[in-house]
Amino acid sequence: MKEKITFLNSCRVCKKKDISKILSFKDMPFTDEFILQEDIGKEFLYDINIFLCNNCLTVQTQHDVDFQKYYIDYEYSVGNSPTALKFMKTLAVKINENFFTGQKEKSILEIGSSDGSQLKQFKKLGFDVLGVEPSNQLSNYANEQNIETLNDLFSEKMVKSFEKKNQNFNIVLLTYTFDHLPKPGEFLENCCKIINKKNGYLVIEVHDLEQIYKKNEFCLFEHEHSIYLTKKSASKLLERYNFEIVDFNFVDDDIRRANSLIFIAKRKGQSTNCRNISTKVPKVLESKEFYHEFGKQIKKAITNLDKYISKRTNEGKKIAGYGAGGRGIMTLANMKNSSKLDFLIDKNPKSDEIYTPSSNIPVVGLNHLKKNTIDEILVFSYGYINEIREELNLYGYKSSQVKSFIDIMQGEQNG
Repeated sequence: MKEKITFLNSCRVCKKKDISKILSFKDMPFTDEFILQEDIGKEFLYDINIFLCNNCLTVQTQHDVDFQKYYIDYEYSVGNSPTALKFMKTLAVKINENFFTGQKEKSILEIGSSDGSQLKQFKKLGFDVLGVEPSNQLSNYANEQNIETLNDLFSEKMVKSFEKKNQNFNIVLLTYTFDHLPKPGEFLENCCKIINKKNGYLVIEVHDLEQIYKKNEFCLFEHEHSIYLTKKSASKLLERYNFEIVDFNFVDDDIRRANSLIFIAKRKGQSTNCRNISTKVPKVLESKEFYHEFGKQIKKAITNLDKYISKRTNEGKKIAGYGAGGRGIMTLANMKNSSKLDFLIDKNPKSDEIYTPSSNIPVVGLNHLKKNTIDEILVFSYGYINEIREELNLYGYKSSQVKSFIDIMQGEQNG
């Protein structure tokens, strides 16, 4: 599969050319391009190289893939997960209670709004809601649920349309969308034009680079992601574009979904009752030496997975994976022994008789377990592992048979 790729030669944030390659992953797929058996070997595969800007310290890719067609057919959603729904409800309630108590007229624009599940929680609290979602299927579903959604990519043209109608928003929300943007600075400039000047906030959830390091989540380095942030680099980025972060901690860690860095920001000079939060992170994240060590740590983590799979299958154990999201796809693509897994389980497979890109493992639904007994299930969607264990218990699997790939990468179950 051929896709248009554009190469950069300067930082996505500060535009300086002082950038260094720190990590490299060879022949990596898209995370949502599942394939039929006859298309194995024809999927998109391309190197992912990760760079550090030595000026502003933003970690990023330096290639852009034309994703317009890719996102039109995108179907991934977590709207039916109890864990995700608990997070979405909490996020809406916390924002409403902390910033809009007593305010009758309030509005929210969510960019990358998926099937509208998050906006539905805000609508229950009296917000006027509007979504922007490029996927035809997801936006159609949201509109059917009375969550008004524009089937499009967020753009400057859209911003001008809002401005022409004098339309602004109290909240602009992006959950796991901001780190997909090829031009984050340009996006922030556009946000300034449509956020309410008196009581408007930008709420962003991204993957936390510090947690990627701590948990060896190399699988979050994807073609779909353009930048990777820590609290400090997020603060510097927003300050550069006339925003300041006022809170990193308004959603408790035990409510968040696995690797999650959430922050709420306001325009510089805008008053707010929210307390400012320290943005300090370990200095090790600011050095090139750290990232060289990070590369060694990633190789060790992948080796731990491969050794574990080899050991258990050599003992005659049958192993399956669980979770056909980005973590599962990218982890399997980096492993040498991924072919030793019998199949990859997904609660809602994209379609029948499909295979993962690169690793080419069959993707099946939960009912596949009724006739295909497995000894162990390796969970890639570890943020939902308690929920997954409850589901698998209905199929006769004990908690001890359901293991997190994070634990195995860290060597905790390799004895």
